[in-house]
Amino acid sequence: MDDWLTTEQAAVRLGVKRETLYAYVSRGLLHRALDADGRRSRFDPAEIDRLRRRQRPEGEFATLVSTRIARPSDEGVWVRGRDLVAEAALSTFEDAADRVWQAGPGEIWPPVTDPDEIHDDVLARVPKQAPLMDRLQIGVALASAADPLRDDLTPTSVRTAGRRAVCAMVRSLPRRCRPQGDRIVDALWCRLSRRQASQRRRSALNRALVLLAEHGMASSTLGARVAASVRADPYSVITAGLGVLGGRLHGAASAPVHLLLAEAARSGDPARALGDAQRTLSFTPGFGHVTLKRRDARFGALMEALTGAWPTDDRLGTVLEVHNLAADRTEGVATVDFALGAMTFLADMTPEAGEAIFAIARTVGWVAHALEEYGEEPLRFRFRARYVGD
Repeated sequence: MDDWLTTEQAAVRLGVKRETLYAYVSRGLLHRALDADGRRSRFDPAEIDRLRRRQRPEGEFATLVSTRIARPSDEGVWVRGRDLVAEAALSTFEDAADRVWQAGPGEIWPPVTDPDEIHDDVLARVPKQAPLMDRLQIGVALASAADPLRDDLTPTSVRTAGRRAVCAMVRSLPRRCRPQGDRIVDALWCRLSRRQASQRRRSALNRALVLLAEHGMASSTLGARVAASVRADPYSVITAGLGVLGGRLHGAASAPVHLLLAEAARSGDPARALGDAQRTLSFTPGFGHVTLKRRDARFGALMEALTGAWPTDDRLGTVLEVHNLAADRTEGVATVDFALGAMTFLADMTPEAGEAIFAIARTVGWVAHALEEYGEEPLRFRFRARYVGD
């Protein structure tokens, strides 16, 4: 490995900043190895050259979309001019969604526990081992099929469809315990965990939902806006977002964090568990963000809720030890994905539960962007192809 490149050399060869280099690593586009002392990263020059040849010509796939919805940054996330971190500490998921959607005072959420024979009959036929994301997509499809007014793209109708879709997604998941309330968070908890939860623990889940509701022009949000641009109905917009979110580099980023923490707790050796995960994945789970370089404010906000909800749980010590070990040796910032994976671990949920939470939460953002895009000229996302074949 003597001829492998240092971080600085690799960044220069690619013509990018160090932060961008590690973003490539976190997205699985690039792999790194550690020096014998375990402190410095090294990069295969051949892989760097292959990635350099794949880098797009200037302007290719560059997309700038004006929006009045969200402004994420290292300092925090502002949605409709409000601090999302403060919002997450004070608002229910439903109220936060209505503010993002700019809903009117007379609009209400349907009961998430409403019985639906067709909905329940179809979901009863889904194999028990089916991924949760498949169930969410089925739930959206069923809500769409049951809504004869789905092609009404006026704002009130779109918001109504958004509420119906969120409730259908929650109800598409198998129930594991008896809900302790009638809010979205109460129903969702009992779809993801077999254990009843205290108010603080359900509040932690509510905070996660609000924090994940919107974060600017992420890949899934762009997919949703493209669908809205061709005037797809709101359910199809949500389905488009779910299709992109299902990529392992997007919505599923919390699952490897959960698995890392579970192994650290099982083995009693957090350092070894972290090292094994880094070696297997070629990146540190829950660290590094494509656009946030100094801080992900959502991470701290959700971790604060976790420490308040599980203060005496021995596993919280494992979470904090793994985080501190990774933060000491990793250049990327700790992201909300780390906190989300920690929450599903502490709540005895499955590793894929974080992806379901992310999808249900981000549906709020997709609907908001659909509402905005419906007001733009249609068919404006028409990319040009540059033919490079024979």
